[in-house]
Amino acid sequence: MVIADTLAGIHREQRARPSRKKAAISAVDLAAMIAAADGQGTRAIRDRAILALGLAAALRRSELVGLQLADLELVREGVKLTVRHSKTDQEGEGQVIGVPNGTRLKPVARLNAWLAVRGGQAGPLFLQIDPQGRLTDRAMSDRSVARLVQRYAAKVGLDPECVGGHSLRAGFLTEAAQSKASLPKMQEVSRQKKVEVLLGYVRSAALFEDHAGEGFL
Repeated sequence: MVIADTLAGIHREQRARPSRKKAAISAVDLAAMIAAADGQGTRAIRDRAILALGLAAALRRSELVGLQLADLELVREGVKLTVRHSKTDQEGEGQVIGVPNGTRLKPVARLNAWLAVRGGQAGPLFLQIDPQGRLTDRAMSDRSVARLVQRYAAKVGLDPECVGGHSLRAGFLTEAAQSKASLPKMQEVSRQKKVEVLLGYVRSAALFEDHAGEGFL
């Protein structure tokens, strides 16, 4: 009986404790993080591509490290990206999203710079780099993406404890909502099955817009 009461108390405490969601990274902050990955070394070039593509394609960190070279199709407008496995596509049917060239974060240019270093051999798109700075043939882990984001966030004065791999995906959705993108177009990139999740970003972006108290506060 005592054990049951204790377990019930722990369960209530866990339910009452608010979940710590990782903060969205804005396009402005991401541009600063990309600039902080300076130089023309292999790691810097790879990291810039990961940061830019992660936000531009609203990718989960598991999706980033799951990408294969064959999942890319470079076109005049940017790149077509096939996400073969995701949280909302457990059967692996694959979903194709478009990533435009861009003029600020320039995700496709940064991706091309990485491809020039990586080479054209089949396999994971984003490869591990050993301590000596040499490319391996192994895919990065999803946890390494989170650490990468936190490292560059700290370089530009953001709290690394508040951000992670999901901050790139959240950053895209937040920026899209603030730019008044339509829900279908947001859903096209994020591949969310439940529109309620996207509505949360839209509501947050418009929290002070046409506020009910604007005329008298």
